[in-house]
Amino acid sequence: MNGVLGLAAAIRAGLRKGSTQESRAQRGRIQNGRVHIGERSYPFRVAVDCNTSDGSFVWVQISKSGTAVIVGA
Repeated sequence: MNGVLGLAAAIRAGLRKGSTQESRAQRGRIQNGRVHIGERSYPFRVAVDCNTSDGSFVWVQISKSGTAVIVGA
């Protein structure tokens, strides 16, 4: 899916059932092809059109599989 429906599907796929994580996006920084949040780093998928070059700050939600889904920049 594309557009808003694709974004909503990507966010829903990353949420745990029964949790309220929709409002828990975290800010991370892209470095060496991964999103770094604090001491951890995650591979990422992009759900919105944004700059994903090294040093860019992004808003992400972490999926159940451990992939960061970029939902804003």
